[in-house]
Amino acid sequence: MEQYTVTGMSCAACSARVEKAVSKVPGVSSCSVSLLTNSMGVEGTARPEDIIAAVEEAGFYLQSIKLVTKIGI
Repeated sequence: MEQYTVTGMSCAACSARVEKAVSKVPGVSSCSVSLLTNSMGVEGTARPEDIIAAVEEAGFYLQSIKLVTKIGI
């Protein structure tokens, strides 16, 4: 999962707009946006460049990217 910090969101409609835009990117299997923490988690095979473009086209910005890996036990 990739974690992003999204800036510019001020209401629930903003976070829904980001989530909807990123969910349409080919290769995104799931997207979850939190207005409270200004964060977004994305799973799938989409390129980060495509995710960034979708967020910016929706009118918002990404501040940072962090890759979170799941370790199977």
